[in-house]
Amino acid sequence: MHASTPLGNRFDRPLWKYGLTIGMLVATVTASLYLANGIASLWTPPFPVLGLHGVKPELGLRGWGRVLLLGEGQGFNDWGQRDRPRTRRPPSHTRRLAFVGDSFVEESAPIPVPMAVERLMGRKDVEVINFGVSATGTTDYYYRIKNIVIPLGASDIYMFFYEGNDFVPDKHSTRLAIFTTYPKDSLASRLGLLSLNHLVTNRHRNVLRVWQVDQEESLNDHEQRMMQRLQTMDDDAARHFLLDLSTFAGSKRQLLAALLQRPEASSLLASLRHPDGGLFRSYMFDDLFRLAAGDALKIDASSPEQMLARIYPDILAMKQVCAAAQASFSVVLVPMALHVDPRYIETWSLFGDLDRLGGRQYQATELLKASLARDGILFHDLRPLLHGVRGAYLNVDGHWSQQGVDLVAADLTRFIATTLPP
Repeated sequence: MHASTPLGNRFDRPLWKYGLTIGMLVATVTASLYLANGIASLWTPPFPVLGLHGVKPELGLRGWGRVLLLGEGQGFNDWGQRDRPRTRRPPSHTRRLAFVGDSFVEESAPIPVPMAVERLMGRKDVEVINFGVSATGTTDYYYRIKNIVIPLGASDIYMFFYEGNDFVPDKHSTRLAIFTTYPKDSLASRLGLLSLNHLVTNRHRNVLRVWQVDQEESLNDHEQRMMQRLQTMDDDAARHFLLDLSTFAGSKRQLLAALLQRPEASSLLASLRHPDGGLFRSYMFDDLFRLAAGDALKIDASSPEQMLARIYPDILAMKQVCAAAQASFSVVLVPMALHVDPRYIETWSLFGDLDRLGGRQYQATELLKASLARDGILFHDLRPLLHGVRGAYLNVDGHWSQQGVDLVAADLTRFIATTLPP
């Protein structure tokens, strides 16, 4: 018989020694991560806030609650959404409908479209929740549906697709991603380290970067200051202001200056000084200046087929994740103001043929409709409803006015009624 090996000698062997060291290191790192996550939770908002806007609801007023700063309207609930208070799970015998989208769902009008639809439906057994987050797109919509909307008990999901910017893809997280802005999937979120992941990544959240809520001057502050400057100027000074804003020189500046001398420029300047609802936006200027100068536009770099190919896998993924959760999935197509609202077109037509700004998106939307029909995805196109309606969109801002929201809400209420049990 062989003498047994003393236990102490076993730990002297390299295999035991290195294995024990690695095991202790893994245990220490794991414990440290969960301890750090526990500490981080003291400074992070709870679910679902950390996956929607990622900051305390009161910061929303300064960033994306600009309509509330200018008048009355639906405020923020404790999820940071412009909505009435909601529970984590639907009340008993209540069907939860989710409106998922960007700023068209979330803001611009005193009463957002989800609340307008809920009021028009008037059913105590149906609630319509606002899951709109500004400055997001189809990739964000997919992860929001997968990791927030479905876990919160939504049985019917309506994704609002705005053709103006939803053809621009966002970056996907991957299974190898350790930290990624939630609700996108990451190793940290899969391990339950949501608070630690939040502290590491939240500053990269698109809505916070766009609205600049953590800076001394937010986007809304900047835009309001620009409008107030225009209000102090006569037409000649306002023309020079826009010329300087374009940064054009030489022949391009002369061309833009000639356009701004046209008689119809006076009505444009009046609109800029006193936009609908006091909601001023300058995001259109860059493309409009390029249009006036005959320059290439960013959107011209892609064909309609390429635009669709970049975002359609996200839509198919939304359908699949909803089907797995036994939730219905529908797409609501939102047209650009410059395609349907005659007043909006008149406001900006000074700069040239506006079809160049949205023609490719329109073609890509037609391709999208064909793909949705082919794949059995229910969709509702708002273009026929809004076409030719003056004032359905804010004249400078480009989102729906309250008139537009009310019109859309009545139409969607009829559409939804055909898909729900009585």
